Amino acid sequence: MTTPGRRSVLLGLGAAAAGLSQQACGSPVRPPPRGRDVVAAGQPAALLIWAIARERLAGWPRKPDGRALAALPALAATLPETGALASGGRPASPEAIAALKPRLVIDYGDADPEHQGLAARMRARLGVDWRLIDGALPRIPEAFREAGRLLDAAPGAEALADAAGEVIERWRRAPAGPAFYYARGNDGLETGFRGALATEVLEGAGWTNVAEGSRHIGRVTREQVAAWDPEAIVTLDPAFARAAADDPVWRQRRGGGRRALLLLPATPFGWVDRPPSVNRLLGCAWLADPEGGWMDLTLLSRRLYGMAPAEIPRPWWIR
Repeated sequence: MTTPGRRSVLLGLGAAAAGLSQQACGSPVRPPPRGRDVVAAGQPAALLIWAIARERLAGWPRKPDGRALAALPALAATLPETGALASGGRPASPEAIAALKPRLVIDYGDADPEHQGLAARMRARLGVDWRLIDGALPRIPEAFREAGRLLDAAPGAEALADAAGEVIERWRRAPAGPAFYYARGNDGLETGFRGALATEVLEGAGWTNVAEGSRHIGRVTREQVAAWDPEAIVTLDPAFARAAADDPVWRQRRGGGRRALLLLPATPFGWVDRPPSVNRLLGCAWLADPEGGWMDLTLLSRRLYGMAPAEIPRPWWIR
């Protein structure tokens, strides 16, 4: 059931998504935005900018694939691939970025001293204001507000931040889930170890990550997965899900039971990572209310991406 407080947040989110930016007399609240003058240092920053003021985004650090572009407004396909100034993707040439004459570069991710130092060096090299926004998942509402201020889009950003704050609060109270292994890639043998950004959405909702040995992403063996004996395999990769569905090595547990397989949506972007950006809110919203909440997910998808089909992709449990 939608509570009055939650309903008000949803209505505010819907209004922002519909672009209701006029006063009662019909005059605009703010002047038309400037276009394509903000560079994303990496793909996480691109998704943040896209959600807040997509008309300001100069290009994709890594161009989304055809399936992703088909699920996004037409503007997405017209943007060039710039390369990444931060880690991940094809490295960008600072000289090529400078030739775009951006007003601002936004980076979104780790805000530790190392990345703050990189921001200072790149700011000096490019001669362009470079802002590093903390990419921690629980701080997504603050990231929306900061991006809104930087991009002259504060009203819409505030509505989205309020909705994101409610999602995060409900996600933190989600019922505990199974012990899981997160299978990345076609062979499923790349994973996010316990404490990694790649598995934060699941772990923060009380699911137990069986993969230990690092706090990052790495390769493992089938023997390691069998020894960890997770209750469920979680993946974003449909090809892997099809291959693993009837594979006893993946599905058989030590005690003789059958291991569950969960395929989470990855279009246009993943619900738990790929990239580790504001797209993770959809995974949080689903985990907070796995049996319902589709109005919330549809409104959130529309605001994050600009389009929402009549029925957004749903998680698929293979028992």
